[in-house]
Amino acid sequence: MENTRTTQLITFAKNLLGAPYKYGAYTEPASDTQVTFDCSSFIQFVFHNFGTELPRSTILQAAAEGEEIKSLAEAQPGDVLFFEGEIGHYRHELFPGRKVYIGHAGIYAGDNTMIHSTNSNGFSGVVEHPLEPAINPAYNKNTIVLIKRF
Repeated sequence: MENTRTTQLITFAKNLLGAPYKYGAYTEPASDTQVTFDCSSFIQFVFHNFGTELPRSTILQAAAEGEEIKSLAEAQPGDVLFFEGEIGHYRHELFPGRKVYIGHAGIYAGDNTMIHSTNSNGFSGVVEHPLEPAINPAYNKNTIVLIKRF
């Protein structure tokens, strides 16, 4: 069940739809405004505005303290989905006993959809779309490697 914070977080993220994509876009830690985003700065910015400070990179966000969710069926709006990708990073020491390779991240919006900043497969900027291979084969439910609740 969604709580008020989650509803506000999803609404805030949706208000950023259409913001341009820029690889390496950096969020100033204390900033309340930003013009461009890549996937990890988008997540960092949204969560910062709700009192949760996350690292800058997707791999460090995936390793950050939070509850790991076992499957998409258990995901709730506001959870962060971490994906494999064509360009990605790994730091196996952050995930003892596992090899985790992460190339992208987005915020689960419920109803099998996500909000994220991307520049892939005909999408550019902050977008919301279903997690279906036909919509965006690079970022679909079949390539999710980790789900975190912060």
